[in-house]
Amino acid sequence: MNSYKNKIIIATSGTGGHIYPGIALANEFQNKGYIPIFFISNNIVSKSIFKNHNFKYIPFSLIGLPRKFSLKFVFFLFKIILAFFKSIVVIIKLKPIAIIGMGGYISVPIILAAKILRKKTFIHEQNVIPGLANILLSKLIDKTFISFNSSAQYLHNTICLGCPIRNNIFILSINRTDFLCKIGFNDTKPIILIFGGSLGSNLINKIAYETFIDLSKSNKVQIIHVTGLKNYYELKNKVKGNHSYKVFNYIHNIGELYSISDIIICRAGASTIFELQALNKPAILIPYLKATNNHQYWNAQSVKFDNKLIIDETKLTKYKLLKSILYLQRNRNKNQVINNVIIKIKLPQELICAEIIGHIL
Repeated sequence: MNSYKNKIIIATSGTGGHIYPGIALANEFQNKGYIPIFFISNNIVSKSIFKNHNFKYIPFSLIGLPRKFSLKFVFFLFKIILAFFKSIVVIIKLKPIAIIGMGGYISVPIILAAKILRKKTFIHEQNVIPGLANILLSKLIDKTFISFNSSAQYLHNTICLGCPIRNNIFILSINRTDFLCKIGFNDTKPIILIFGGSLGSNLINKIAYETFIDLSKSNKVQIIHVTGLKNYYELKNKVKGNHSYKVFNYIHNIGELYSISDIIICRAGASTIFELQALNKPAILIPYLKATNNHQYWNAQSVKFDNKLIIDETKLTKYKLLKSILYLQRNRNKNQVINNVIIKIKLPQELICAEIIGHIL
């Protein structure tokens, strides 16, 4: 295949929830002989993720849309305009056959530039309730891919194919026993995985630490706590010497952590809950209250699997978290049997990507 004519641009905002579905698609493009090139937000999380993958990427300096009119809003518009002209220059140079936006405001200048240059354009919406950027762009593009049927009421020209999930959730580089040995854990006590999304969560970090520090010291549970950058050093120092409480600032191959965990405590980003559903993992979901249009709450409600609990973050306490853990532990075996029969991904993972790509090419 002539590489001059087989480039695909994938635009992703600065969080794992947008990036990882894009990477899942990129892997499938690559398998078909195409060259995926990412346009990414120029932040620490984005660059850290892509340094662990072999995809070419071009960073764009953007900020989120301010909620009120201010100097920040003017700065936001200035950044969008700069990104628009940069997109035109890069798209002309790369000559891609299509551009797909995975969500966030980075998609706006890139998709607009692509439309002016008469390129095929697409977006993928992971959440039940889409953000403003995708709502606006869906009126302009060739097709909108959605993860939930109910998202169609907000968007134009939609097709529901599900949410692409990264392969390393299913294909592990190390087996369970070896990984347990690597981090110093064993199979004799429950393992709880805690994380607050790619950026971390101060609230979840605080309550989870207070809930499990004494239980881990008494060797009743084993904790894997992925904090994000903000609280990493603080919590790392607090658990120093406690071999049953492991703290990480970020994990790139979270499939390994999923594989050894009995219960997972996390936010309710679309990518995460589709992964949990696919792996049939007992989970306590704590939707981020300030997410646009409260979309994490609706994500958590919409993805169906029996072994999940949802806690409103305004009601998150040590007692509530412990009570939820005990409930999931008591019902785990029953739920596992039920879910083995009922819970399946809408399409096998490879087919989700293949279906999306089939509409793009």
